[in-house]
Amino acid sequence: MKRFIALVLGISLVAGGAFAQSKAVWDSTAKQYKIEPNAKIRLGVDSDKLGQAFVALWNKLHPEAVGAVEYVNFGSAGGADQITALQGEAPDVALVIDGEVSRNDQSLLELDTVISKAAPSFTVETFFKGANGAKTKFIPVAYDGMAFAWNKNMMEALKLDTTDKNMDGLPDAFDTWEEIFALSKKWQKERPTYKGKPVNIIYPMCLDEIWSGYSNLTAGGWKIFAKKDASNPGFGDKEFLAGLEFIKAASDAMISVEANGVKTPGASMTWRWDDALNNETAPFFLVGTWMDVKGAETKGGYDIKFGPMPTWKGVRLTPFVKTKGWVINGFTKYPSAAHELYRILFTKDGMQTLVDNSSYIPALKAKATNTPDFTTDINKAEMSAAFAFNYPEPTVTLPANPSKRAMDGYFGIGLNLELRSVWDGEKTPAQVQARVIELYKKWYEENNKK
Repeated sequence: MKRFIALVLGISLVAGGAFAQSKAVWDSTAKQYKIEPNAKIRLGVDSDKLGQAFVALWNKLHPEAVGAVEYVNFGSAGGADQITALQGEAPDVALVIDGEVSRNDQSLLELDTVISKAAPSFTVETFFKGANGAKTKFIPVAYDGMAFAWNKNMMEALKLDTTDKNMDGLPDAFDTWEEIFALSKKWQKERPTYKGKPVNIIYPMCLDEIWSGYSNLTAGGWKIFAKKDASNPGFGDKEFLAGLEFIKAASDAMISVEANGVKTPGASMTWRWDDALNNETAPFFLVGTWMDVKGAETKGGYDIKFGPMPTWKGVRLTPFVKTKGWVINGFTKYPSAAHELYRILFTKDGMQTLVDNSSYIPALKAKATNTPDFTTDINKAEMSAAFAFNYPEPTVTLPANPSKRAMDGYFGIGLNLELRSVWDGEKTPAQVQARVIELYKKWYEENNKK
């Protein structure tokens, strides 16, 4: 295994095979993959800053091939599906979401054996195996998700205890939802103010945007598609019912009210995480890896802390987390040069470039030898630890329609409307559970077709 780990570190490896333009070839003397004569490859990223940094790194490491790599910014919506659609016009190496890999498998190049065997030594097994099928075509590089956050300055100004003696990333006095709900009920009487404004929200629970709202449904330990069976998301489980009961308990505790003190309507329980981070509208909230935490702290003069989500009845809530990683275009004209760029992206220098030029948090095993130095950014260090408790968004596809993700059913059955009805008291959790089971069954029957 050390022999394969060395690839990531740029240490000499021994690999046979003559150079051929149709495949990747490792040069054991140069300690790199060979670069085809006059190779021109494009790197697909989601920001100009990141693309420019990787091009600069390539030019530094390969002065003999300066200009061989250029980047294209295809934005956050870009990914493996663009490789399928554009084929040879798409980037040769691209940063994509893990869930896109299986749906676009036919358009992606199988990674060279040396790289695929090295990957388990530094990447997190759950995410690595979850995104790949029989052949390795994707290696996770960074987390893409949300972590639980709390505003330390705001809490202290409101006379709340922020002591964290057990160092779990949460204030000891508020590491359970029972404690947070009790505080909310207390605030309904006290109506505290912060910086001259009333604090109407203790936690901006999201019901209408069900990706970030997934964590609400895990309060009883529910995990969607835990059995990796597309026909059974687990909506009938007692754990799912417990999640619906958690939403009702949050509603009863009035964790979000309007200026007049009336409970926020379910239809208004939308994405409010940015407001909590940038405008200090709530002491507890979720923060995404793409959000500018350091910028908000600098501008507002406050300290945001991160940790795992609090527990409910002893069960810890678990937000979704996905990974982004690199793939190689199956239609690339320069597979060896593409592999060389791929190798560089996973060296310590490559990972450091990623961290220094983006908000990404590396998805690496603890103490992996290619771990970059991101401890100087305490937010990234804390968020990385918090993600250890998150749940990987499933990549299960429909058996008769593998181009369709089972998760599309979670997003496409109108679940948000049912969650609103629990919050508003229009339906009981049991009634909503029965309705959701029915809705998914219908969706599955309609979509699981060739």
